[in-house]
Amino acid sequence: MKVLFASDGSECADRATRFLVTSLDKAVKNLRVTLFYVDAPVLDRVATALGEQRIAEIHQENSDACLKGARRRLKRSGLRFDEMHTAGNAAARIAERAKAGGYDIVLMGSHGRTALANVLVGSVTARVLAECEVPVLVVH
Repeated sequence: MKVLFASDGSECADRATRFLVTSLDKAVKNLRVTLFYVDAPVLDRVATALGEQRIAEIHQENSDACLKGARRRLKRSGLRFDEMHTAGNAAARIAERAKAGGYDIVLMGSHGRTALANVLVGSVTARVLAECEVPVLVVH
């Protein structure tokens, strides 16, 4: 089973990491995991001022920082995984990567906000559920 694990480094993502290590890894044979992070895009004028290479470095630094906990837990468990990161609209990038990469499932954590809170502050998880053609497993 090929899993796209979308993580943002939050406590919710940490719960999803624990689920992946303690439950999913034991239940599924031949589990292949990609740890995936989507960084916020940079304004065009900032990108122009800093240059393409520096922007790529910033995205890499942000990815490294946000995936640090999940990476450590996955390594400690012995679960083999690879990593990818990109920048842009998180929900759209997750849905695109899941389809293009031929993943069987997307795994992600959720803050568990109410519907009203999601309307007010938005929810990447809700948008992934709406946009993604691949099944999504949400850990709360």
